[in-house]
Amino acid sequence: MTVKSRIVSATPLICLIVYLAIGFFQNIWTPTWVIFFLIPIMPIILSDSWVRNLYPFFAVIVYVALSIYTGMWHPLWLILLTIPVYYILVGPSFGIKRRHEFKESN
Repeated sequence: MTVKSRIVSATPLICLIVYLAIGFFQNIWTPTWVIFFLIPIMPIILSDSWVRNLYPFFAVIVYVALSIYTGMWHPLWLILLTIPVYYILVGPSFGIKRRHEFKESN
């Protein structure tokens, strides 16, 4: 395992420990649940092609923000269906192909 994959694998446990420590020692439970957002964010941050991996995170943020603002949770879930469509269009090895094409052309 690489260092990046070990960090990503340890992130849920680290988030849980930090959440419980802040909760028990400072008695601040409600706002610290935001720490758990690090679980899906860490692979994005540590990824080599972070732009490609950023789309699902962006889609979820748009979905939650629009749903809270409009109160229309049901029809707006269709935004989440754009995630698999995006990966179908972009392809699983988009970043790898681009790097190889770039290296071969130089």
